Amino acid sequence: MEKPLDPASLVCQVDWETIFSVQGWGALLGEKATPDSQAHSNEYCYTTTWEAVQAIAKQGCNWCRLILIPSCTAGEVKVWVSRHEDSDCTPRGDKKLSVRVTSNHGGFSERSYLLYTTANDPAAKHIAARDRITDLSTAESFRLARECIGRCLESHEHCPEASLTTVLPDRVVDCCSDPHNPRITLTNGDQRGPYLALSYVWGAQQPMTTTSNIDDYVSRGIPLSIFPQTIRNAISATRSLGQRYLWVDALCILQDSDADKARQLGEMRRIYRDSHLTLNAACASSTWEGFLAKQRPQRIPTARVPFRDRDHGGGPGAAAAGVVCLARRMDTDSGDASRTYWDDLEPIAYRGWTLQEKLLPPRSLVYASDTLRYHCQTEVVGIGGALCEPSTGLRLPRAVLSDAADLFSAGAPGAERSEWPLAGERKTARQAWLSVVFMYTLRQISNEADKLPAVGGVAEQFARVAGDQYLAGLWRLSLLFDLLWSVGNDGTDPNNRRPERYRAPSWSWASVNGLVDATWLEETAAAVGPNLKQAEVVGCWVALAAEEAPFGEVRCASLRLKAAVKRGVVFEDNGRVMAVGGDGELAEIGTASFDAHEPRHSAMAVVPLMWDAQGSFVWGLVLEWMPTKQFRRVGKFENSHEKNQIWWIDGLEAQVLDMI
Repeated sequence: MEKPLDPASLVCQVDWETIFSVQGWGALLGEKATPDSQAHSNEYCYTTTWEAVQAIAKQGCNWCRLILIPSCTAGEVKVWVSRHEDSDCTPRGDKKLSVRVTSNHGGFSERSYLLYTTANDPAAKHIAARDRITDLSTAESFRLARECIGRCLESHEHCPEASLTTVLPDRVVDCCSDPHNPRITLTNGDQRGPYLALSYVWGAQQPMTTTSNIDDYVSRGIPLSIFPQTIRNAISATRSLGQRYLWVDALCILQDSDADKARQLGEMRRIYRDSHLTLNAACASSTWEGFLAKQRPQRIPTARVPFRDRDHGGGPGAAAAGVVCLARRMDTDSGDASRTYWDDLEPIAYRGWTLQEKLLPPRSLVYASDTLRYHCQTEVVGIGGALCEPSTGLRLPRAVLSDAADLFSAGAPGAERSEWPLAGERKTARQAWLSVVFMYTLRQISNEADKLPAVGGVAEQFARVAGDQYLAGLWRLSLLFDLLWSVGNDGTDPNNRRPERYRAPSWSWASVNGLVDATWLEETAAAVGPNLKQAEVVGCWVALAAEEAPFGEVRCASLRLKAAVKRGVVFEDNGRVMAVGGDGELAEIGTASFDAHEPRHSAMAVVPLMWDAQGSFVWGLVLEWMPTKQFRRVGKFENSHEKNQIWWIDGLEAQVLDMI
């Protein structure tokens, strides 16, 4: 049996009797004033020397090691330690310690640490955060998860209530029918009740439901022994969470039926948005890995120090004294989750389909690489009160997800569909959509044709609350701004190519591969007031591949603009765009960034879409003439640096042009 850790052994005798004394911790906890400390409430201050700190640090004092400044070797040092409740980590409560060190020779250091301890430690009375739950397959971990979900349902004002009247998807797995051969239930759209959904990375071929085996899966059940571990874990977890039905794409979509795929993909928003809970297998890079029994590291603290209060004073070595762990907020010393967790580094964060599966659900259990986390519209927490960093990934604002916004878009009496119910929500939602485009295009899509369908559920949610028309990745009410996207690396990366088969019109970001930057430009444009000049959108139409999926694949599309066209420009290799000036010499009018790694043609022109009549900016497109007398977008044009560089626009007559 492992010998209990003696708190007094963690620090030197001087620190044990000062900063880690009953009075020292009392000052930090706001329980007692510290005589002659020259410190305000919740702060402790003391003075020592660098010679003493260095000597004791070599003897193993954790605290002296923590406050060392390598550049300081001698002289007096003053240490301020303060405790804060405020932190962006959860759970709520005391968990942040700031340490400021100054030397009379000019040395200075200021660091913040997060505090946590174990559930049975005396320090748990005052320190809210706990260490991680790392075994997620136990009955205890599921009990803690159920408690977390229950607190959300009972007390979170902005999270939707549990519903027994939710319409089930067309097919669900009945996880309680047979533990070894669970059946698929055909609901025919008229069964109601709560259900869970699974978000995971396929990563490899797996058994699927098809038109040839669906009857067997309904009547005899799914032979779980041949299915991958992630799906088996999801079915087991559904039962352990006290639920019956589970939706899994590989099992609940007929994978060899284009008609059924179109129908189900058109239901993606509803399936994830209406789910009682989504199981997010974030840590698994393949469906065969599973997510319950995965080895997870306990957090490695920066230091362990004693904890003592007036109820557990004791002397050196007193068993009643506790131990507190200090963790740096952003610790990058290790490449795994043993110090700091980053959800954007999980395997699931690299796949395109899983972005909407993260953004749409009202609540999710995230099986992460460090512990089990609970995400809802109110908070992100670790089960069991584990110290939990905030999500580093995108989350949709409440204006987009709230039921009030959903009801509004359905046609509240007297409401304009082009307006939002609260001031500022349009801006918030607009910026959120631009972030969706950026984060989504960072991810990978295995099937090139899935570029629009894989984010279609999110697009539908935005459409419902904004009452706007979706046009192959762009929006009618902000179409001129939406056209001003650019590729992250100027199309110079060979991987930034257009797909082999048609996927979207050239004016849509979905027509290219690679990172897309869709920038918030509205405030810059609004700031110039009546000096803003712009092209005119004459019309836009999009032909869908399937009417059942209005936010999915498109067959073709066209955009008609009335705009000025500057021909005869020269595009230099460094991105500069040149035009002949009044003196007959070439002069720079702006820069171009190209959309894809592809041959450049000479028949290219610049089309300004928006500009300041005073010359502070010009935003536009680079277009290429097609043999059909239509235009194809090949890049973005801008000049936001050279004042009064709009002479080349003067005298250009607007013409009607069709972009495909």
